Parts: sequence; C-alpha cells; structure tokens
Amino acid sequence: MLMEMTPAPLAEHPRTGLHKGAIGLKPEEIGLGGSLFLCRHAEVDNPQQILYGRLPRFALTEAGRKQADELAGFLAEQDLAAIYVSPLLRARQTARAIQARFPNLKLQTDRNLLEVDTSYDGRPLSEIGDFNFYEPLAHPDDETVEMVRDRVFKFVRRAMTRHKGQKIAAVSHGDVVVILHAFYFGFPMKLSSLRAPNFYPERASVTRYDFPPEGFTLDTDRVQISYFDAPFPLQRGKERGFL
Repeated sequence: MLMEMTPAPLAEHPRTGLHKGAIGLKPEEIGLGGSLFLCRHAEVDNPQQILYGRLPRFALTEAGRKQADELAGFLAEQDLAAIYVSPLLRARQTARAIQARFPNLKLQTDRNLLEVDTSYDGRPLSEIGDFNFYEPLAHPDDETVEMVRDRVFKFVRRAMTRHKGQKIAAVSHGDVVVILHAFYFGFPMKLSSLRAPNFYPERASVTRYDFPPEGFTLDTDRVQISYFDAPFPLQRGKERGFL
C-alpha cells in the first residue's frame, strides 16, 4: 500500500493563484468524505480550426496522447475507486490512459460531464473571433453558466455519495471544469469569473476536491481545492502538495 504524504502548506500555483484551503476542519478531516480528481481532456486534433464542441470524432493529437499519459502517471499513485468520463471521444481517449493504470476499473460515461451545449458548434474559429458561449447565447436554447453548474453538481453529488470516503477521477471539458472551480472559489456565476486571469484549466490538468467527513457539500468553506498541470509534481520531483 502506498503511503499518503502529509499535506503541504497551501502554496501559490504559478498560473492559478492560491489553492483554497478548507475552513474549520482538522487536517485529518480534509478529504475524509472522499476526493474528486476532475481532469480536463488532453490536446485535440482540429486541423480545420472549428469550434468542435459536442461534434463527434474529434480525437487527441499525438501530443495530446502524451499529455494523457503524463496525467495518468500523475494519478497512478492514487487508490482510485472509479473513473468517470464524458461521452465525447477526446475525453474517452484521455480517460483510457488513466484506466490503463487501473485495469480493474471500467470507464463509466456520464452525460453530465459533457461539453457545453451551444449553437456555435461547427463554426470556424476565424468567424467567431473572441466568442464566448454565454454572453450572449448563440441561441435561446443554448446552455447558460447556471445550467452547466447545475448538471456538474448533479454528477458530483451522485458520484461522491456513491463513493463516499473514496477517491475518484473524472474527465470532462474546460468550461465544465472551470465552472465548478469558480463556484467552490466563491466566484459569481458570470463570464468574468471564468475568464479571471490565470484561472482557466490547462489541457490534461487536474483540479482536486477534498470533501469533509459528511461527503459532498455545497458549503464552499468545507471543501479544499488544489490544482495541478504539467509538469506534474510527482513526475518532476517537486513539492507533492496535497497528494
């Protein structure tokens, strides 16, 4: 069995700012209710430079496959109880790299981890310019920030209840990852929060949520957050942080 490291002091990440500590918990209570490693998929092959969104058959590049392998190596020392994944190909390929380190686990798809539902899909990036999904919506039926937040809550609540006290990984998409991150940082559910400087997650990054003894909660004070991207600390001999 691998030994757990004592959590290091909260440290400033060079891109994302301070990790967020839990308030009012003893050190041994942090993560007692379970831990979620929420991953963004790796680099996507998009030679036509379109907004691929929920379009099918967008696979990882060769560099993306290497990113996924590095991500998998970062998670390999964790005793994962489950791996969840968005149904889209790029997410599944990223998750398969993680699964290769945990051959006893099956990938479990969950549509609540899907990319944002937007009418921008398929449009050339050159036509869209400095677009965003939400302000304004491309179509009245498109997802809002609040709608994405609510479905990722649904996933996290269900998964962390099912695996209370355990560690799980999930592979999703940039906006899904950043919206949950913004909520637990206490940011308003607005575009400006998602575009906060150095806040958007890199490809193949990991945002870790350590839940209190009661498990899943929307009480942002009781959830500890840490963020990691390449070069990952376990592979480079750097500070292990919260791992």
